[in-house]
Amino acid sequence: MKLFVRAAAVAAVVGLGLAACSANNAGGGSDSGAPADGTAAVKAKELTIWSNSADAPYVRDAYKNFGQKFGVKINLVEAPADDLNWVPTRWASGDRPDILEYNATALFWSLNPAANMIDLSNMPYVKRSGDIYKNAGSFNGKVYAAITVGPGQFGMYYNRKVLADAGLGAPKTFADVENICTTLKQKAPGVSAIYEAGGSQFPAQIQIIDYLASVESQQGYSDQLLAKKAALDDPQGPFVAAVTEYKKLQTMGCFNGDATTAKTEASYKALADGKAALLPQNTSVLPQLTAVYSKDLAKTSAAIGWATPSATGATAAWSPSYNGTWYLPKTGKGDRESTALAFLQWITTDGYQAYLTQTQRFPALSGAQAAAPTGLVQEFTNSYAGPKALAVNSNLVGFSAQFPTIMTGVLSGQYTPLQAGELAQKALAQGAKAARMAGW
Repeated sequence: MKLFVRAAAVAAVVGLGLAACSANNAGGGSDSGAPADGTAAVKAKELTIWSNSADAPYVRDAYKNFGQKFGVKINLVEAPADDLNWVPTRWASGDRPDILEYNATALFWSLNPAANMIDLSNMPYVKRSGDIYKNAGSFNGKVYAAITVGPGQFGMYYNRKVLADAGLGAPKTFADVENICTTLKQKAPGVSAIYEAGGSQFPAQIQIIDYLASVESQQGYSDQLLAKKAALDDPQGPFVAAVTEYKKLQTMGCFNGDATTAKTEASYKALADGKAALLPQNTSVLPQLTAVYSKDLAKTSAAIGWATPSATGATAAWSPSYNGTWYLPKTGKGDRESTALAFLQWITTDGYQAYLTQTQRFPALSGAQAAAPTGLVQEFTNSYAGPKALAVNSNLVGFSAQFPTIMTGVLSGQYTPLQAGELAQKALAQGAKAARMAGW
């Protein structure tokens, strides 16, 4: 019964994408004639931006600096960071911002970009972006996103002292993670090996992404899934194996006692205080982590390290950054569309160097100089330079939106690993059909 109820919920959310197709076309999505070629002018006095409640400071400063420089009032509407359905739901109702900050993964496909977003393929920044649009921010050969910072990575932060005191090193595989758990239960029983923030939903998927990074690197697992050469509900397949490992770690007592309700806001202090040894997260949360150390990167780096364990070896799972990835919805309001395009022009040219310096990340666009990485930022750089793979869920349309919800169901005991695979496969099939992908 539980499986049927959740499957119906998955179908309902995918249905939003289908509803969005008709609602969007009726919502004033006609071409306005604003040039998407780097020559647009500031014509409007205000813009509405859908941003993210967990935005990094450099994103908010980009809005503020553009507004002050060009005399444009910025009306900021925050999408809750923990609610992946907020944007699709508002979108399906016909609501539109002038600028949308959103994922460059398959999540944006359900917004029917061909009908509802400005094609940015001819914007000058695209030629300065290397080959990132082969994997992100594009659909059916057209670029719809402006990705302005280097990719983020999934992995695990770790407390250096906790591991060192127990005679342990940074994990490279999930066998190492199990060993850390077993050892800490003996030597530091008051420490949780892994801090799981199930109450925020999003973190519950990270260990699966981590585990599957080596599988994705070695066999192109997501491509196999999209080509129907593999299935998420295969009892002997990688996805079910990954969820089984996750459940094993929970059963071993490796998670914090309040894992089903704990929130990300508490996770950074728990790691810093040595109440947890490992924190599955993304490199993009570094500002929140350094905030615990009075925003001092050096102090943070002295206490906290970065690891990228996977099924068979250290492999980083990367994904285009949500922060600083923008889309321009078609609104039919020529002055606003022109001004939104002018924002992208400015942030990728004259405003880019100062913006990049503030991000403390490597550039997504050529022609800018990144600050020399130090501490944890250097560790991020090193892991990205080593074995890596696109995060397995990035282009699995339908499934990517439901992944956190499915995993919180596993965490709470609502689903077995196989049931999670069945729900995941149904979500992928429904999402692929809604996106009109070939073969589905």
